[in-house]
Amino acid sequence: MKLKIKITGPKVHDVGYRVFLLKNAMNLALPGLSTYNWEENEQKEVIVLVEGDEARIAAFRRVVEEKKPELAEVSGVTYENYDGEVGRTSE
Repeated sequence: MKLKIKITGPKVHDVGYRVFLLKNAMNLALPGLSTYNWEENEQKEVIVLVEGDEARIAAFRRVVEEKKPELAEVSGVTYENYDGEVGRTSE
């Protein structure tokens, strides 16, 4: 299963979000994770591409919904199915 997650908000860059996501993906033994910062229409986003079985993806979604880096300010999280390439979490 693959999923694309967009985390948007006024303060999602430069707060350790990608490291936070990587640590949680590794704790859940997710085999695939790619993250990058993006800005569109003056809206800051962290784009997350994740791959794994349904149970691990569901657990990762709960982390994204319930936790965040201490200094982050999140205004929204969206999910969509994804069928492209996802990097290996270990890379």
